[in-house]
This record gives sequence, structure tokens and C-alpha cells, in this order.
Amino acid sequence: MKRGIKVIFGVFIIISAVFVINSVLSYILIDDLDDEVRYAMHELYEQEEIETLFLGSSHVFCGYDPRILDEISGENTYLAATPVQKVDGSYYLLKEALKNNQIKKVYLDMFYLQYRDIPAERGSIQMQWIYCITDNMKNNWNRIEFLLNASDCENYIEGFLPSARYGNYLLDRKRIERVIKSKRSSEYINYENVPSAFYKGAYVIPGGVGNPEMIADLDNLEVAESIISEYSLKYLNKIVELCKEEEIELVLVTTPFTDFYVQALGNYNTFYAYMKEYAKTNAIEYCDFNLCRPELLVMEKDDFVDYHHLSGKGAVKYSTVFAEMMASYDKMERQELFYDSVQEKMDDLSPRTMGILLEKSKDEEGVYFLSTVANYDVDVEYRICTLDEQGTENELIQDFSDEKMIKVSQEGTSYKITVRNKSTGEICEEGVISL
Repeated sequence: MKRGIKVIFGVFIIISAVFVINSVLSYILIDDLDDEVRYAMHELYEQEEIETLFLGSSHVFCGYDPRILDEISGENTYLAATPVQKVDGSYYLLKEALKNNQIKKVYLDMFYLQYRDIPAERGSIQMQWIYCITDNMKNNWNRIEFLLNASDCENYIEGFLPSARYGNYLLDRKRIERVIKSKRSSEYINYENVPSAFYKGAYVIPGGVGNPEMIADLDNLEVAESIISEYSLKYLNKIVELCKEEEIELVLVTTPFTDFYVQALGNYNTFYAYMKEYAKTNAIEYCDFNLCRPELLVMEKDDFVDYHHLSGKGAVKYSTVFAEMMASYDKMERQELFYDSVQEKMDDLSPRTMGILLEKSKDEEGVYFLSTVANYDVDVEYRICTLDEQGTENELIQDFSDEKMIKVSQEGTSYKITVRNKSTGEICEEGVISL
């Protein structure tokens, strides 16, 4: 009996020592003075009167302006959004927020890419988006459970002992001195070095405009055949159940992308139809603003910074429409404000080209096939040239012709692709991409 107690006590001492050492190493190795998630998580824990909570990834903190949401709704809003936030992260952030807040409504962002992964396939890149949440969570059971479920056991050491991820800096004396100095500053201790664009979880610069290139290699970004992984579905169901238990109104929302992105995916309607059916089955609401009718919302090119993130200007426009829709229409009325399918929307638009899509060859390395994304059958030809580091045309690969293939000779080469309508002779699309 005494031997057993000694063993248990010894194990306890060892574990305690490991965590103490981790705390010391984390303090001197982890450089998080300018970590935006650190500020957002601190602010979340400081909140005590959140009435409306938004959960999701960068589409949330780039897409919603809490100033507008608060003014129109008359409620206190907070965006618990983090980069590449998966649905399990959304679930645990909701549980954390509920500890100090009487939340009335939750808006959960439904970006299709964040719902198809599984813990066994999460590598180091995917795990960094999990760690940006767990590293800033309070040490409680939610954090432990999140780390245990979010990956395989091979990631447990780096998850529970964050300093293990920074061991390569252990002998970098200058870096350690700089990190220690920054953590002793009032900016760090009192969270004073807040980014100017940060407000209640959002990173929005009102009036900021974008000029995105409508050209992309969307390889492997189409909606997966399974649509939502079993793991993601489990956590989506957990959020639905938790909201029902807490008598919280849950609304599933997709922030708008460019029409180019929606059309280029080819099968986005499978996700849209799946989510509409899921919402109906669970007696909740789903609003996909990619399918919002133009009487309420028309997004322009400068409303985006890339083909699926809103600019400051776009966030203000979208937030205004979103808040007014939620305040002025009931659930049944809102459903009439959306198209029933992607095809219905595309048919309703005037004929137009939207951008240039590159598809990687499955048979030959370094080969890409071109297509022009449009909502009608358009006959086009392509001009392709390389650019130097200054953006000046370097080598003409082909003048306008029907050839739709690029053979990449050197990785990292920038290509300028110009598309001309064969019927009218007009240049309809142009873009630059590095392959």
C-alpha cells in the first residue's frame, strides 16, 4: 500500500516538474507579442455580456463588422473567430463563452472546406490552427478534451507542452532575450499592443477595398464526395444539441464568396443542398449568402480581397444587409430571399465571364489545363507569357490560340494569362499566377 502511494506521488512529482519546465520554456521561447489570436482569446474571456456569438474561421473575422451588427440588432456581439477554425474548435469556444455569458443567439459559419478533415489526417500545418486556440485557452477540462480529440496521440506532446514546438530556438540567445524583454513589457502584460483593426474579434478596416485576381488553381478544393466528414458531423451535432440545451437560437451561415469561386468549384450546390436538408432535419436555419437574391445583396469585385474573403468595404456592405435581414424578416420570410440552387442564380445573372481556372493534370507533372469560368457557353482563346520579378513580360509562350495547356518548366514561374472572346474579339479576363 505504502509502495503504491509512493509510486503515485512520484508520478505526480514528475508530471508537475514537466509542466513547470514547459511553463518556463514557453515563456522564453514562444514569441506571441503580436499574436492576434492571443488578443482575441483574451478579449473573449473578458466578456460577460455577450448576447450574440459568431463562430468560424477568417471568413467571420474578415466578414462581419460588430459596430454595424450591434447598432442594427441592438445586442452585444462578439466574434469568436480564429484562422482556419474547424467545427471542433467552434464547439469548445462556445463552451468557454457560455461560462460567463448568457448567449441568446449563435451564428456558425459554414465554410465547406473546414468540415471535411479528420484528426488522423491533421498534420503539422493543420495542427497549428488547433494550437492557436488551445495555447490561449484557460487550463481546464475543455482544453484537455479538445487536445485529446483533435488529433492522434503523436501530437499530444506538442499539444500539451507547447514549448516542444520551439525546441530549435533553445540555443538562440538573442531571440530568447528579445522574447523575455517583450513579455516583461506593459504592452504584453496588459494586452495594450492591440492591432488597430481589431474590434470585438473582428479585423475589419471600414472602407478598405480589394482588387483580387480572378485566377486560381483550385486543385482538390471542390466539395468532397462525403461533403462533411463523420468527425465534423459529430461536432456539428454537438453544437446543435448544446444550443438546444441552453435555449440558444442557432443559425448556420455562409459568408459570400465571389461568383467566380462558387461557379469554379463546379459542385458547390451539393454542399448547399446538404446543408439545407441538415438544417431542415434539425429544425434550425441555414442562410448561404452566396445564394442571396440581388434585390438585397450584390457583391462587387472590390468587396473582396481574394476570391473568398471580404474586404473592409465588403464587410460593411454585407454586415449591414445581414443584420437588417435578421432584424426585419422572420425565419420563413428569410428563406424566400435566397435562390434554391446555384444553377438558378447563375441563370438569373446576365451572361458573363468570371475568371480563369487552372486544373492540374493527373497524368503529367507540371501540366495545367485552362478554362474560363462563366455562366454561359463562351468560345475563347488564350495568350500566355511569363513575367520577370518586376512583373514585366518576359517570354511569350503562345499568342492567342485555342491551346489550353501550360507546361511549367521551372517551379515558381509567374504566368500572365489573357483571355479573348473569339466572337467579339474583346479581352474578357486577364490574370497572373505563380506555378
